[in-house]
Amino acid sequence: MIQITIADNTFPQILTETTNQTLNISSTAILTCHIRDLGEHHVTWFKYDPLTSLSSPLAVGKQLFTTDERYSISFYSISSRDSLWSLEIYQLRQSDEGTYICKIANRKASVSVSMHLHIQTPMILSPTNVYIEPGGNILLNCTLVLSEHDHDSDENNKRSPITWHFLSNQINKTKPHDVYIRRQSINNTFSSFLIISSAHTTHSGIWTCAYRRQRLSAKILVEKDILKHQRFSALLANSSPRQMTLIQFWTFVFYLFLVFKY
Repeated sequence: MIQITIADNTFPQILTETTNQTLNISSTAILTCHIRDLGEHHVTWFKYDPLTSLSSPLAVGKQLFTTDERYSISFYSISSRDSLWSLEIYQLRQSDEGTYICKIANRKASVSVSMHLHIQTPMILSPTNVYIEPGGNILLNCTLVLSEHDHDSDENNKRSPITWHFLSNQINKTKPHDVYIRRQSINNTFSSFLIISSAHTTHSGIWTCAYRRQRLSAKILVEKDILKHQRFSALLANSSPRQMTLIQFWTFVFYLFLVFKY
């Protein structure tokens, strides 16, 4: 949302609209403010703190007010009236997530626009579809890559960054048994393995691994003779048009045989 307070005709305009960016940890964020008729005014960047409801200044014009070397300001003119001012954040961390404000103000007027930055961690879940007969074993692997800063933060909190959740297909919502969680941490890569020994139909449903606001889900279906059904479906799916024509032909012949027989 763009906010304007007592602006007159000579006051600069911010042409950028409110934006949302979702970026991976360790990537680079470039938040850009399109300004018209900046003149002698200055572009100020803030980060909003929802806990205190205050906005902390990060930069005024070309001058940074943070000692974090990952931050920088870039700007250039695209016409005699228009210029682009960017706040750049390198090697993103989870703590960089939040709302950033581009603002121009003096004693009489102000104009600002908010930009929302969401940080996500690269996360992989495999496999995502499991079809198995009762008694079989299941292994789901949920892996994420943390930045060094966030890896140290989770280590200090002594908590597992990944949690597992289950949505049952069963009407009685019975909690499945024989489910084990094994964790592994190598450098900045964290893996959580969900292991099901001797699968039962009560294990059928949606299994989700979660890290903060990120969610990845796998579908598990435990059913008798399901592998036979799958092999038959795969055979039909891989059949050539010629093979399908032969099947239809012999079906028609068999139909004629029944007609003339009776």
